[in-house]
Amino acid sequence: MASHSIEIMILGALIERPMSAYEMDKTMEQRNVRRWIRISSPSVYRNLIRLCDEGCADGTVVKEGEMPEKTVYTITDKGRERFAELMDEAAALPARVDFGFLPILANITLVSEDTGRALIDELVETHLGTAERVDGMIPSYDRIEARATMELCSATYRLVAEHLERFKEDLYGKP
Repeated sequence: MASHSIEIMILGALIERPMSAYEMDKTMEQRNVRRWIRISSPSVYRNLIRLCDEGCADGTVVKEGEMPEKTVYTITDKGRERFAELMDEAAALPARVDFGFLPILANITLVSEDTGRALIDELVETHLGTAERVDGMIPSYDRIEARATMELCSATYRLVAEHLERFKEDLYGKP
């Protein structure tokens, strides 16, 4: 079963306009969706087919000129209802925070102070560097919601870096 996020993105794109699975995949790529949702190209195709089977989308085979046939998907009334339900459900879910570095912090007292400081410094540098890279991408987004999402990501990376600096000082004191 697809995550709420994947279904929301696919149904939302179909609300904007009918499109083929290839166009849907390119839309996900252009919106940089894959930075924050795990959705592969095969997953886009699989989920579109499943949404058709469930009556949330319809697929129509079309042929344009000399191009090969393709299936263009449109959202159904049931799909619009499902989209609204998923948006409500997703908004009510508790926020998840999953930082891959948490095991490092949980075990930081098991290494020497020098090693611990170096590990935390590396985490801080990594998060600040990522924030800068994200900041550099933001102007390339035409859509306000894409910019807002990336601004939130950048701010989160900076917040994590600030927290790690405070944690290091609380743990080891000032150098």
